Amino acid sequence: MMRRPVKSVYHKASLTHDFGYTLIEVLIVLSIACIITPISFLAFSHLSDEVTLKHFMSELDEKIHDTQIAAISESDVPRIVFNNPEHFYYVSFKNRIERIQMNPRITIYSGYQENSIMINQLGHFTNIKTFTITLGSIRYRLVLLLGQGRYYYEKTT
Repeated sequence: MMRRPVKSVYHKASLTHDFGYTLIEVLIVLSIACIITPISFLAFSHLSDEVTLKHFMSELDEKIHDTQIAAISESDVPRIVFNNPEHFYYVSFKNRIERIQMNPRITIYSGYQENSIMINQLGHFTNIKTFTITLGSIRYRLVLLLGQGRYYYEKTT
């Protein structure tokens, strides 16, 4: 007589419950995803604003440096004027005006009425000024120093 192996009822029952997730497990995962998604978008938008502002400051840094070199080589007094309402700034040099568009969300302002930078024939700034550059909640200061045409950027809170 041949014996067959006996299969337990417990073994069959445990296999039937291992085929998928329950509705509660799926709902928990979806709720966690719904909480994390907006937080990641906020972090990404802040990072995007930071990169946009750094790129703008890099372009402005290059424009200030080029204007200083042109002032020295052509012995003239150029100006860089910021126009926030129309979202551009321009470089006035002799009879030429170069207009550069800005991101509409970026604003540059100083404590003075005239929102401009003047550079003399030696490449130095004619006035000590501090400009605040903002994009959303991110703020930087552009500080112009007298002597040797020096300036720097610093992040403010």
